Amino acid sequence: MKKRLALLIFIALLLTLCGCAETETPVMMDATVNIKTTEAARGSLQSECSYIAAISAEGTARVIPMVSANVESIEVQVGDRVTAGQALCSLDDTSAQLTLETAKASISAAEAGILSAQAGTQQASAAVNSAQQSYNATLAQYGGEGRESLPVLEEQVRMAEENHANTLALLEIGAASQVEVDQAYQAMISARAGLQAAKAGLNAAQAGVDQARAGLGSTTAGNASAEAGLEQAQAAVASAEYQLSLYHLTSPIDGMVEAVNVTENNFAASGTPAFVITSGDNRAATFFVTDKVRKTLKVGQSVTVSFADQTYAGSVSEIGGVVDAQTGLFKIKALIENATELPDGLNVELRTAAYAQEDAVLIPSDALYFEDGGAYVFLAQDGKAVRTSVTVGLYTAETIAVTEGLKEGDPVISTWSANLRDGAPIRLIEGSED
Repeated sequence: MKKRLALLIFIALLLTLCGCAETETPVMMDATVNIKTTEAARGSLQSECSYIAAISAEGTARVIPMVSANVESIEVQVGDRVTAGQALCSLDDTSAQLTLETAKASISAAEAGILSAQAGTQQASAAVNSAQQSYNATLAQYGGEGRESLPVLEEQVRMAEENHANTLALLEIGAASQVEVDQAYQAMISARAGLQAAKAGLNAAQAGVDQARAGLGSTTAGNASAEAGLEQAQAAVASAEYQLSLYHLTSPIDGMVEAVNVTENNFAASGTPAFVITSGDNRAATFFVTDKVRKTLKVGQSVTVSFADQTYAGSVSEIGGVVDAQTGLFKIKALIENATELPDGLNVELRTAAYAQEDAVLIPSDALYFEDGGAYVFLAQDGKAVRTSVTVGLYTAETIAVTEGLKEGDPVISTWSANLRDGAPIRLIEGSED
């Protein structure tokens, strides 16, 4: 009796569990990805580089001309206080001005060349259209669809051949004369000649089309050459403007004029210090860079020096033009302000902008993804994530400069999710820029 009761209780529990299992409703997962977006913005990006610099207790900047020329004017004298960027003297820049004007003239010539090339392209395109229309008209005249198919003339040839054959048959039974046979033969020969002439005309028309297309290709290549010429002219202007700036010397630092080694209306040689500027509160930091970085540096650009949790500001005062024999690099000197506590010979970390990307589309670094060597981002469009390939230029830890693939104002998804994929449904959450 007890065994039967226990069995009944077991069966009842089993049925209860099965009933619960049958009525359980599965939980549906929400596939929508919560995201934030950032608008792609146009701007400039600079990348800093870090160097080991040696401190020296000089506090002195030597202003050295990079060109040789006659001194036209001197703006300061010994004992004057000067600020960074203040004019010190001007050299005779006549030759540099002429070079700049010539370079600007080459831009005008290059622009005229582009207009001429574009006009040639339009004329060549019109010639192609005209030749093609002529070919089509000739073809349509004979009801054809190609060089080998001219239905009207081919039918005329067939009928003439058939008439000639029929006339010969009639001649044999005496129902036609030899004159009629000769006339039918001449008509057949004439029809055949007309067909061959029409085919030759079509071939000539097609040759005209091919020649016009070749001319169009030539003018297109000329257009590309003219555009390349304009780019070269623009580069020549930029180079000439830089060369012109070398004839106007400015102070790289704030300080006092310690020495003036040039005189008006006398020759100043390149490589020889023209002015010496000193500042008692400054220290010099010397570091070495590659030639590629040297070309991006400018006298007066800012630097920062870090040592023992302290940061000091300064600016580049000298850019070496000769490779250092020991390091194989170029020596750069910067003056560090209010750094009297930094001892002579101390090695410190120096940072300054070494690379720059101008007029680029900027996005947060967190928004960028990589796969198989290619870079891409996700854009928020119509409630979905759209994968978009991009080309990356300069980048820092926080910002990426995109050179291709995005435009200013594009809504870039800036949050990461394992479920983020092309076409995934998305939901903007609080804090998004959209």
